Amino acid sequence: MSVDENAYSLLMRDPRWSGNINAISNLPSAPVAMPAIVGGAVRDAVLGRSIRDIDIATGSPGTAGKLARQFAENTGSHYVEYSHHQTIYRVVAKDEPQFDFTDPVGGDRESDLKRRDFTINSMAVELIGTGKGILIDPCGGMGDLQKKIVRINNPDVLDNDPLRMLRAFRFSGELGFSIDPGTIDEIKKRVPLLRNVSGERIQLELLLALEPENAADRILELADSGILFTLIPELSMQVDVGQNSYHHLDVWRHTLEVVRIFEKVLSLEDDLLQPYRDRLDEYINFKYQSGHSRRSLMLLGALTHDIAKPHTKETREDGRITFIGHERLGAEFMKEILDRLRFPHYEIDFIKDMIQGHLRPGMITHKKKSRPKIAYRFFRDFEDAAVAIILLSIADRGAAQGEMVTEEINRRHLESVSFLLECYYDKTDIVVRPPTLIDGTVLIEKLNLEPGPIIGNLLNRVAEAQVMGEISTPDEALAFCRAITLSEL
Repeated sequence: MSVDENAYSLLMRDPRWSGNINAISNLPSAPVAMPAIVGGAVRDAVLGRSIRDIDIATGSPGTAGKLARQFAENTGSHYVEYSHHQTIYRVVAKDEPQFDFTDPVGGDRESDLKRRDFTINSMAVELIGTGKGILIDPCGGMGDLQKKIVRINNPDVLDNDPLRMLRAFRFSGELGFSIDPGTIDEIKKRVPLLRNVSGERIQLELLLALEPENAADRILELADSGILFTLIPELSMQVDVGQNSYHHLDVWRHTLEVVRIFEKVLSLEDDLLQPYRDRLDEYINFKYQSGHSRRSLMLLGALTHDIAKPHTKETREDGRITFIGHERLGAEFMKEILDRLRFPHYEIDFIKDMIQGHLRPGMITHKKKSRPKIAYRFFRDFEDAAVAIILLSIADRGAAQGEMVTEEINRRHLESVSFLLECYYDKTDIVVRPPTLIDGTVLIEKLNLEPGPIIGNLLNRVAEAQVMGEISTPDEALAFCRAITLSEL
């Protein structure tokens, strides 16, 4: 058992924690409960990372609930009890850190630490008694922190909770650590067990694994381990699928290259994106109600944007290869996959739109005269996902550099991207959401029409004429609608 007396002082440096930690140490039931800070807070304190919450494990069974209640009363905090893999007593104060209290699994401190997932998460700092401030490290976590390794405590932890296989890659990404080769070997033996894990739990760990830097490398590691193709088997069909002369890589390697370039795009260092940097940064880092970041969803969209290409590949008589309709079919595939993983409906719609729309920015390249109308339709059709699609198109174009691709093609695409971003951020009320000139009630009354799809079609035609500068007043809008024959709708 290794000992390091610095971890306690590192934890106590932050005034957000120090007062509460002292309060726990001085609670009436503390001498019996023998509380200790365990797990991620210890790890992050040693690494100098910010700490979001603290786990307190008692050293004596059956004492965590009383200790948590006393702490909640002492600090005027909210107390709640719930069951996960074990009973957790949570104490949360407004604008204050969160504390989770648990009893030791196995009956004592060392047994409790050894049953945890990874060595780097299996350290504790005692809060009272003669051992106060001492680091307890029965699994060698401090050594693995120094070596920057994610290592399981023993293979049983993967059998007890197969989601830990995916979590290993999340910690690897978050911390910039490598995964111990022995741990990888044990993961590969148990990958099928992931099929027994609920979709809700998988979705969270998958997105957390995608979010940190170097996602493309981690995706490749997830694929090599068998995890990725178990969770999304449709991706495995991309391997070694050749493409047309506009691409220099097969579908799978192209996908990895898109993710790699997309990460660079999301760093917002490109000169093209500088005028919109702050607004793009806010867009990318937006957090949904689920807690998922838009960035992680965008990376999942990039990973799956060509998921249906193997199913739509055709080789014509002249030898040309096509993937007609892969964006539409891919969106359908992802709805099924994301439903299976229990994603919220609004996140499913977002990723579906990314896939279905990823070719659209390139479609305005040659159509300068009608660009405003095409841009209006694009933003109308994809709404929340439109900016994600624009950014993805930069990566998709950059990852497709076959022999038929010229500098002129690349230049025109970036010009189109610039135009779309300008429309979205600088010409919103002109192109994206032009002011309403006429509504359906007026059309029904003035043109003697029945309610129905024809009204929506007319209003869309009005908006398109408006962004093209053909009409600008309610009277002009009404006259424009009068001039349209029913056969045109």
